[in-house]
Amino acid sequence: MRHLLICLTALALAGCADLSRNPFRSFPAAPPGSVAWHTTPRAAEALRVAVLPFVLAEKVGKGAAELSPSTAASLRALGIHEVVLVGPERAASLQLPDLHEGKVPVDALLAVRDATGCDAVVIGRIEHFDGFHPVSLGASVHLVSCHDGAVLWSAQLQLDSRREDVQRDIEGWWKRSAGEQATAVNGWKSVLSTPRDFCRYAADRLAWTIGNQPPE
Repeated sequence: MRHLLICLTALALAGCADLSRNPFRSFPAAPPGSVAWHTTPRAAEALRVAVLPFVLAEKVGKGAAELSPSTAASLRALGIHEVVLVGPERAASLQLPDLHEGKVPVDALLAVRDATGCDAVVIGRIEHFDGFHPVSLGASVHLVSCHDGAVLWSAQLQLDSRREDVQRDIEGWWKRSAGEQATAVNGWKSVLSTPRDFCRYAADRLAWTIGNQPPE
């Protein structure tokens, strides 16, 4: 079985996506310094994308698995891709081979394509997750073509809600996305101690990077 090495340095950075299609474009010019990414024009093409359950590193609690469905929801909100969330049970029933950061078997990509009808797959690995106040999360996520194995987009984040820049970013995100709840008693500070909301914030931040080039 041939393998394709996922190499972040090999990503082409030629061109930008259409920012007018990005509902998260009102985010500040760049996310907190603990978010890094590479993207390509192909990442912003209309694709049918399967989001697989993210791999949890050793000692990472199951609560971190919320990042996978949150990422699917954020990609749907982005409005570029048709998104299929493949939950753990469905992934098991389809007997999909594991896709993991580092090496992606070509046969595995083809199996995902045949089972889901998708053009690309989102895979991720959560290295760190602390679901207690203050919440913190470390993860890497990749969008990989099922047709040629090309890495269309990759992002790595280390978000610690104790950091002032992360708190400022969360406050801005909350005010833009919470709607009527924006004036709730705890407001944006509730995100700092709510793993589900924190994962959605992180997922929205990930989605933002698809249509934006990283700062030089």
